[in-house]
Amino acid sequence: MVRPKHFLILDDEESIRQSIAAYMEDDGYIIFQAKSGEQALEIIKNNHIDEAVVDIRLPGIDGNTFMIEARKILPDIKFVVHTGSADYIPPDAVKALGVTSDKVLIKPVSDLKVLCEALKEQYYRENS
Repeated sequence: MVRPKHFLILDDEESIRQSIAAYMEDDGYIIFQAKSGEQALEIIKNNHIDEAVVDIRLPGIDGNTFMIEARKILPDIKFVVHTGSADYIPPDAVKALGVTSDKVLIKPVSDLKVLCEALKEQYYRENS
């Protein structure tokens, strides 16, 4: 039996987290939610998270720092950025994690299928 994918939503806006969580649960994911980078790091220390959608502007550590630190803990975790910053460009350290411009979605994504597709494309590209 295939283990359902574990998905982390890191966003300080509860309504965004809830919206993504509802969609991803319907797609068969086990959902974890965090409102800060520090809380998200605690979650991944205690759970094997496969994929994460990450906001950049957060209280405490930002999304870029979270992704860099998370990859040290879980080398196979995949990321998609979901930010309100229309001019966000991933820094080189984040690009090295596989977060290219096509993995940056501007809030709010009106069709959450786009978010799922961004994760799947990253997975297939890295495993082909």
